[in-house]
Amino acid sequence: MGLPLLRNVEFNIAICTYCHIGIPFDWISGHLKDNHGLKCDDEEILEHLEIEHGTMQSKEVKDWFRGHRVLPEPVDGIPVLNGFGCSACPYSAKKTKAIYNHVSTDHRNDVERPKVVERKVQKLFESNLKQYVQIEKVDEQQEDVPDWKQKLDDQFNGMMRNLATSVPSEGLDMRLMNAFIAKIR
Repeated sequence: MGLPLLRNVEFNIAICTYCHIGIPFDWISGHLKDNHGLKCDDEEILEHLEIEHGTMQSKEVKDWFRGHRVLPEPVDGIPVLNGFGCSACPYSAKKTKAIYNHVSTDHRNDVERPKVVERKVQKLFESNLKQYVQIEKVDEQQEDVPDWKQKLDDQFNGMMRNLATSVPSEGLDMRLMNAFIAKIR
């Protein structure tokens, strides 16, 4: 059984294909176990990604964000969202409230007050590494999908793939049933 991972070669980011989110290398085995019930070790991950050395670590992500607040094109495998940004700097967010907070703290002494502008954004990581980056050029076919709907669709599709590859059991998988009920609503 393959792991639900792919690698963005340009930035050396591992991406969970079920959750559509980047995962630092040191978090992959925990993420797969906690969120998808898959047990694996670092060697299996390296083998699946066909690499000799791990992808970006959690410590490296914070430094990486300093130089990558704006990306020329979206990272494949992660949804592009409609978001907002600061007109004076590359700071981006999903909601306008975050931009207003940013402007009031980071630009409070500016002579001319920055404005909130609409942008295409991506949330590359979750947890304490959650930051939105601005995407300059977006393919017109990519649609804006709300995070909750995207996660629900991904969970359902992942469970259906797992069900198709697993051995039939005598009992019902309640998580699968809940996902199915939520999907048909």
